[in-house]
Amino acid sequence: MDVDIDQLPQTAAEISEIVGIDAALRLVDAWGGVRIYVPRQIPDDHLLISTLGREEAELLAEHYGGETILIPRCLAALRAVRNACICRERSEGHGIAVLALRYRLTERQVYAVLAASDAVADDRQQSLF
Repeated sequence: MDVDIDQLPQTAAEISEIVGIDAALRLVDAWGGVRIYVPRQIPDDHLLISTLGREEAELLAEHYGGETILIPRCLAALRAVRNACICRERSEGHGIAVLALRYRLTERQVYAVLAASDAVADDRQQSLF
């Protein structure tokens, strides 16, 4: 998934800079929307190790150890990436039903994503007259 760090909420962007975007997105996927306590010393059975891996969990502890942090859900950034993927895959010839099933949307929602993308593209085109 090609998420631009600039699209992420501040906390998620900071976490991405510490542990990398892939690890940050795993954290968002597992714990988005809730607060988690980051211990200074992470025990082997801690949720951060099972979610991130030992190395990334320890990097997070170095920065946030002893703090409780709110893990954002990053809905807008993830939606933007999803919509871009839908548009790209449609242009590659994938069917509406296939896209709806892949992204767990209705066909109507896929059409809305594609229509919104077309409207943005139309706004960027200059008039010939």
